[in-house]
Amino acid sequence: MTLHLTAVGVGPGDPEWITVKGMRALQAAHVVFAPRSNNGPESVALRIARPWLRPDQTIVELPLPMTRDARALAVAWRQAAERIAATLEEVAVRQGSAQGVYVVLGDPLFYGTFTYIWQELAQRHPEIGVDVVPGVTSFAAAAARAGLPLATTSERVAILPATYETDQDRLAQLLHEFDTVVLMKVGRVWPRVRELLADLGLEHHTLYAEHVGMEGERLLRGDALPNEDASPYLSLLIVRRKKEEA
Repeated sequence: MTLHLTAVGVGPGDPEWITVKGMRALQAAHVVFAPRSNNGPESVALRIARPWLRPDQTIVELPLPMTRDARALAVAWRQAAERIAATLEEVAVRQGSAQGVYVVLGDPLFYGTFTYIWQELAQRHPEIGVDVVPGVTSFAAAAARAGLPLATTSERVAILPATYETDQDRLAQLLHEFDTVVLMKVGRVWPRVRELLADLGLEHHTLYAEHVGMEGERLLRGDALPNEDASPYLSLLIVRRKKEEA
């Protein structure tokens, strides 16, 4: 009895950004697993993947809490892993083998939930083979949409989770040390970050992007940077200093 799971990065929004390999994995699967916030709407990753799915595929949404509570997250990851294992086993009993896919926004191994679920599967269900199909990241897509190079030649790039970079002095140092700084999931820390960018004279070297490749996409720079008290969860910044300013 063969059990296999493929994590597929579906990119940040546009279904056509899914790779050919990812699309083939989606279409070959018996079961499609998708993370969804507790009591939230349909999984965003699932919505992106839907144009490539077959009508006869089983879809299982896995509720995951939007929290920093390590204990609650650990329980949710364990439950998700057990649900995946049980579902694949049920399919394999009927068909002799089971192929599942786990869809995730962006890339599965870049700030994604799949890493933790994979650890649970490896510990509790080593009989399930796992592989990963990488996906387009939101910052790569945003840079492409804006025509903004992320790095050239020897330039250095830092990628940071914005909500964890609360030390203004440390962030200012990173903005000085790196040619390009990407801040992921700006969300509620946006007002503080914008104030820092203004203090450092970097507003006109900043690209703000939200809902890249989705309905409601915004790409803003300089004086057009948003004035809202917070930005959506799916938002990011790319701060790129010109080489002569280093």
